Amino acid sequence: MFSAPPDRAVSRSGPFVSQGFQLVGSLGTTATRRANPVRRSGGHEEPMTDVETGLRSLVHEATVRLRSAEGDAWGSGFFVAPGWVLTCAHVLSPHLRRDPGAIFQVQGDGLAGGTPCEARLEAWLLKEEPDPHRLTPLEQDLALVRVDDPPSHTAVWLSDRPPAFARPVLVGGYAHRADGRTEHWEGAFQLIGSMGRYGLLGDGALATGASGGPVFDPATGAVVGVAKARRGDSTAVLVSTAALHDLGPLGLRVLADHDRWHASRVPDATDDWATLQRQLVTGLALTGDQWSPDDRRTALALLSAIPPSEGARPVADILLATLGDAPTGLTWLPPRTWREGHGMLYGHDPTPAAVFLRYLRLVVLSTQHANPHDAAAFRLESWIRERLAQVAPTLRPLVTDASLPSSLAHPRTTPQTATPFPARGDGHPVVTVELEPLHYAMPPRFYWRIAVDQGDGELITLEEECVGGGVREADVVRRLAQPLADAFSRADLPGLPAPLEVALPPDYFDLEVHLWRAHDAVHPARSRPVGEQRSVVLRDLSRRSGRMVRVRERWEALQNAGSLTAVPVEETGRGPDEWWQRAGPGGVPLFDRPAARGAAGSGTRHRELAAVLEAGFPVALWSTKRRAEERSDDELVRGAVSLLDAIHTIRELPDSIRRLRYDRAETRPEGGWAHHMALLFDDPHRPLPSEDFELDAP
Repeated sequence: MFSAPPDRAVSRSGPFVSQGFQLVGSLGTTATRRANPVRRSGGHEEPMTDVETGLRSLVHEATVRLRSAEGDAWGSGFFVAPGWVLTCAHVLSPHLRRDPGAIFQVQGDGLAGGTPCEARLEAWLLKEEPDPHRLTPLEQDLALVRVDDPPSHTAVWLSDRPPAFARPVLVGGYAHRADGRTEHWEGAFQLIGSMGRYGLLGDGALATGASGGPVFDPATGAVVGVAKARRGDSTAVLVSTAALHDLGPLGLRVLADHDRWHASRVPDATDDWATLQRQLVTGLALTGDQWSPDDRRTALALLSAIPPSEGARPVADILLATLGDAPTGLTWLPPRTWREGHGMLYGHDPTPAAVFLRYLRLVVLSTQHANPHDAAAFRLESWIRERLAQVAPTLRPLVTDASLPSSLAHPRTTPQTATPFPARGDGHPVVTVELEPLHYAMPPRFYWRIAVDQGDGELITLEEECVGGGVREADVVRRLAQPLADAFSRADLPGLPAPLEVALPPDYFDLEVHLWRAHDAVHPARSRPVGEQRSVVLRDLSRRSGRMVRVRERWEALQNAGSLTAVPVEETGRGPDEWWQRAGPGGVPLFDRPAARGAAGSGTRHRELAAVLEAGFPVALWSTKRRAEERSDDELVRGAVSLLDAIHTIRELPDSIRRLRYDRAETRPEGGWAHHMALLFDDPHRPLPSEDFELDAP
């Protein structure tokens, strides 16, 4: 069986874990109220300090009821920025299913003296029309509510770092009473694990009506999640606020509004978030060498104006250049924004200010590399110089001598020639998908695994589904869209998307994987077919058993060939030995019709494909175009012959095809002949993982 992905506290089950949840909305039992919250420590309960009580009061002031225009209670939410309320999608979906634009109300003890304010749904993560008979998938259970022309109000402080487990949190909201009224409620929980992309587990029961309320970490003075559901009588299911990222540009805009609002608060106000957070570290006298909550809110406000990172890889590389090693506490879902990268720098209190300033300086260098005249980068750089004056002179070179990592310093211009496909260990990442058909399933179903090689030759599994009934062939693209986007985010560099290789049995080689789409909420342009954005190749899953002697010989011949030539398949098939002799050292087999015989293709060239694979050819081209008439695709043959004649090395072939697809898609809706061309590209020096799928018995 596949090894479990790293750094997961609880096994991942995605939306399927919602079976057994009880949503905490407008239905259920009467809630109990805890009037004097405590925090748990070492198995016993302790009263909260004055500082924690002050922070708890700020959270309460930002928490609101969500209710109909007639006053019927729906659930809870909380302000995260001026006019913006965060809640769960399932709190709203039963009432807005038929009219998502309907006006409703928010009301809170700390909002306009309890006077209701009109509100409307701005966006939610639901991907399909709400179904009142189905539980909302955990990864989609988030919504943003807009309050137009709101009265003055506070907003919670949203954490910029992943939540830590085995620590206490407080969950707030407005619980429903038996008499139909609501009252503010708080419950103390212990975070005990995670599930899916954004799910958190707490060891307690949520009150009815608290769904959509804030999950507050007293140790950091930050809200880390949104209350979702009860699972049985003793487990609470929570949604990490990191899911805001999946709301795309709107989510980033709200986070920017959040950071700018907090930076605009009056310094040293007794009820100010930063003032209270500064007191969380008992007896600490902050100096210029230490990073304070005031520094954090100023830095995050300045970062909010910086253009967003092009995925998680630039953030990870800058963190590595800042710390000299991977940050501690890195979760399987890596930091994807400059804000989240800042949060990964906390190791202990106090954390040296020079560490954060070095990180910010590298963000400035990365931004200026793309745009030397970026005004936001100039403002951040000016503040870094001002703040650095408070740091000990011996530590200042850590900031002033910072230089951009080589991975981010490459030219931003598009190369005139194709980018070679990565070789093992050359520092260039590759994303790998393995599809293993269940031998007993009809119609076909697949187990799958997504991994990434960051360029060091070692594959790291990110996500997989290798137990149960597998995924239907018709659902593969939809099921892999989000995991693929996460993998690309880890591997892509600015202007240099990582290639995608898909390993599957030859019977399924006609799956048009280059037409798959990944779901990228922040960069919608990346949702176009992957074969237009990055090199996409197929690999023979049956070759992972090690039968690679002939493949290595043919690969070396292709590598050293003075020229590359297309060798079209004739009407009569040839055996492996004939193919080996017929194709010269630079010969690449070319099939003018589909070559697989599985459900994906017609298989008119299956016999010839089997001979080519048995002969050890690592590279081959064929048409995936499906049609009834038995005729060759002359346009594909001419195009492939011309393409191979034009490139210099076999490693340029995948990106050359990608460029053709992109260029043709810009001018021809059907994408031209390259739109239906598949490429086998089996580098024997980059072996696939060993065969470790464990199939259930039929």
